[in-house]
Amino acid sequence: MQTYRVQIEPKLSERLEQAARVAKIAPADLIAQCIEQHLDIALRYVALLDRLDTVDQGLLDLASLVGEASAGGGVEVSSICRYSPPKV
Repeated sequence: MQTYRVQIEPKLSERLEQAARVAKIAPADLIAQCIEQHLDIALRYVALLDRLDTVDQGLLDLASLVGEASAGGGVEVSSICRYSPPKV
């Protein structure tokens, strides 16, 4: 296990020690749990942003494909889209 030295403001230190007493764990264990939870949330946020980027790129690719296919005017839109064009 790696050891780190952390300096905490007095007010936060009091809150930390009180929370550790309530949780019946050592302040160092509470600090470790808080850091672990924060890192887990940060990693999930990064994964979410990656997925959003993937979806955005997919939508751009799809829009480009539809734009290119329909630019010539001779393309049947129903062949690239499951929705039929409105009947006039």
